[in-house]
Amino acid sequence: MKTADLLIELGTEEIPARMLPGAAADLEALVLELLDRAGLPHGPARRFWTPRRLALRVDAVAGATPARQELLLGPPAAAAWDAAGQPTKALEGFARKTGRDAAAFARVETPKGVYAGATVAAGGEPLAAVLSAGFAPAVGRMTFAKMMRWGDGVARFVRPVHWIVALFGDEIVPLELFGVVSGRASRGHRVLGPGPFEVPDAASWEPTLERHGVVVDAAARRARLAAQLVALSAAQGGALVEDEGLLDESADIVEFPGAQVGRFEPHFVKDLPAEVLGSCLKTHQKGFCVRGTDGLLPLFAVAVNRPDDPEGHVRRGHEWVVSGRLEDALFFWKEDRRQPLAARGARLEGIVFQRELGTYAAKTRRVARLAAALAGAAGLEADAAAAVERAAVLSRCDLPTGLVGEFPELQGICGGLLARADGEPEEVARAIYDLYLPSGPDDPLPATRAGRLLGLADRLDTLAGGFAAGLAPTGSSDPFALRRTGMGAIRLALSEPSIDLAAAVREAAAGYRGGETGPDLTERAGQTTPALLGFLVERFGVLAERDGARYDEIAAAAALVGGVAGAPFRPADLWQRLAALRAFRESDDFLALAAAAKRVRNILAQADERGDGYAAGEGEAALREPEEVRLAAAIGVAERELTAAAAAGDYERALAHVARLRPDVDLFFDRILVMDKDPALRRARLSLLHRVARATHGVVDMAELVVAG
Repeated sequence: MKTADLLIELGTEEIPARMLPGAAADLEALVLELLDRAGLPHGPARRFWTPRRLALRVDAVAGATPARQELLLGPPAAAAWDAAGQPTKALEGFARKTGRDAAAFARVETPKGVYAGATVAAGGEPLAAVLSAGFAPAVGRMTFAKMMRWGDGVARFVRPVHWIVALFGDEIVPLELFGVVSGRASRGHRVLGPGPFEVPDAASWEPTLERHGVVVDAAARRARLAAQLVALSAAQGGALVEDEGLLDESADIVEFPGAQVGRFEPHFVKDLPAEVLGSCLKTHQKGFCVRGTDGLLPLFAVAVNRPDDPEGHVRRGHEWVVSGRLEDALFFWKEDRRQPLAARGARLEGIVFQRELGTYAAKTRRVARLAAALAGAAGLEADAAAAVERAAVLSRCDLPTGLVGEFPELQGICGGLLARADGEPEEVARAIYDLYLPSGPDDPLPATRAGRLLGLADRLDTLAGGFAAGLAPTGSSDPFALRRTGMGAIRLALSEPSIDLAAAVREAAAGYRGGETGPDLTERAGQTTPALLGFLVERFGVLAERDGARYDEIAAAAALVGGVAGAPFRPADLWQRLAALRAFRESDDFLALAAAAKRVRNILAQADERGDGYAAGEGEAALREPEEVRLAAAIGVAERELTAAAAAGDYERALAHVARLRPDVDLFFDRILVMDKDPALRRARLSLLHRVARATHGVVDMAELVVAG
């Protein structure tokens, strides 16, 4: 059977850079699904993209589905042949329908009885037929953040499609999509290689495109661009300020990776904060800052879609735009400095936070109240606690500024800069500056303790209000981005060992009591508090899983919170317990005791169902057998050692003491019948097992662990 590389290239009008990687991944997935569903063997796939194309190459694809023999079953034998053994009309009709002669069928034994059956050849469907039938419907199901219609308005895709290259080796695969028929004609760079050109075969597609000015491999394009940006910055006596996200985007807005360095007036470096200058360059011109030995230089580096700029037109165009944007930024910065940050607090009354949750002014008052409570719970001194509360009061006052209106990505940062310029204490300014950290799983935490407590208060208020307003995430829907908010809350709480999120969540819910703190959602907030706490425990589990914890380890730790009403939830403490469990679980004694813990839990659950009364330590004077007396003594030692180790936060040592119970627990179960006929003895033994259960639940709930065998 012939095998060859398969190439599919969709040529489009320019697709926004942010959509390209996901769209290329979707194209790869849908083509591989078509191949796999048809049973077509193939090798690995590579996806490609530029602003004007999405493409996929699959190595060593079979030219047809494998040939095979299949059993075609017709009607039951009793209905297929008459008493004389002649085919009935039922068999003849079935044979005619399947394009066969009735004589081809014979009696076949099946698990359901005897049927008329015939062995038929199957498979051998050409690759072209598989793709022609399935490609267009599959692409039609692709979704994007924004879609377009063109032509007669029926076609709907991210951008209009203008050409399709579909090759199996050197053969054209006949496809049609949005009225465009496939061939071997592609398009090159608009300037460096305009006009259509033919691709000889799938294997030569990539180098053929490069000869026409297009670098289709995104990683290669990125690497080339990065090298040029660094080299050009160095040639100007500076160093490129790295920005991985901007580099990704810049590489995806060009088909040929070129770079230029431009200049702007030096006074902007002195008159504008570095954050504002950098945001202006990045947001409005996709420009990189260039740093010298003493700070930023009046230079910027940008990606351009060509290797050179012989007459300087491209560079001058970028410089003209950058100068105008920096003038705007300087104007807003100077205007915003005309009044103190605190003076803008009254304007927050007119800015809605969320329709059901009131204004940002109300949110600010709730957050200030909650931040003060968290500062007290964290044990901050009076001055430090006052700094947290002051930062909370000012935290949203940058929303009405002109600078944030022009550069929304500077929220928080702008407030911190203005607070510092107003002479606010550095701890207050820095806390405001870091308000939105962390916004993603890999972002750093706020630099100061005040910033971390403020960030936690702000997120808990959002979560409590969101759940009370019915905005809790469901399935893939999360309109208020509460999953991200919850993850940020967990990461911030991990930095404060004394913070009990269960108490903090109740305090946050209490902020929705009406009056100056906003709408009165007290009842709804109280009702949703358990659900919010469960949500935060689940977010803790997601973070732990990313760190490498197993699902049963997470369940063993989370049981300390989720299984007990009113139990504290201290993420930092729970994280330490989980780390100790992960370090200790490979011990043979520990694994065996975990299995025994399940048995103990089951026995106690059955006793509870029957109404057998017992309490830890009660009636143990009735114990007489050596094995149970020995276990009682071992439990007493373990309880003392476990309590001391846990109080010191040494959870590995605590688990080691629990694991030492294993031989005595094993011997107890080998020799002792727990459910004795004597009620007093039965209660005593259940009481003893209750103490075992309490010990195996002292650090984590060992009964939640999955133990092989």
